[in-house]
Amino acid sequence: MNFRYLLVNFAVLLVTSRCLLVNSRCLLVNLHFTREFSLFTREFCCFTREFTLFTREFTLFTREFTLFTRELTLYS
Repeated sequence: MNFRYLLVNFAVLLVTSRCLLVNSRCLLVNLHFTREFSLFTREFCCFTREFTLFTREFTLFTREFTLFTRELTLYS
């Protein structure tokens, strides 16, 4: 009976160690995903800033072009 108890405890220990191994791998995958997502978020913020600047510049260009067109129309 003692031997059977030891075998059951050993089996439980093996299952527990396997679960710990799987959990540690999941943590590593989650950490990698978190890092990648953080980098993506930074890049997206930079892109958003650049796009905002481009939009402002384009708006200014459009205004200037509209004024230029009006003046051309007036002097034609």
